[in-house]
Amino acid sequence: MLLSDYAKSLSDPERRRYHIKVAKCGSDDPLALFNDQFTNDVGCYPSVDRADINDYLVHGTSFVTREQLKSYKSLEAHNYVTSGLVEPPRVKTLRDGNIVVVSKFVSLLLNFDSTHA
Repeated sequence: MLLSDYAKSLSDPERRRYHIKVAKCGSDDPLALFNDQFTNDVGCYPSVDRADINDYLVHGTSFVTREQLKSYKSLEAHNYVTSGLVEPPRVKTLRDGNIVVVSKFVSLLLNFDSTHA
């Protein structure tokens, strides 16, 4: 399995957990894929409905309550996306039919002009 530099930098226990997660996708490490392998074509996005999001956030994690889900627009992640701090997602359909969705967080520090400090 092809691993990214990030995966190679992890400690042994963390790398094993990361390897298990990547193996569930049936592919190489998504962070090791090249930018030209992804597309912005919305037609390639996986179909996700509200029930999928609810199931993931409420049942798949322990830190989002039902009340927080109801007011999802106040969640920090939503604010990051709508304020432009997260690049638009790009997708790649793998040989086995799984879909990898990637995006990048744009740090405000990278855009900070020190001449105005």
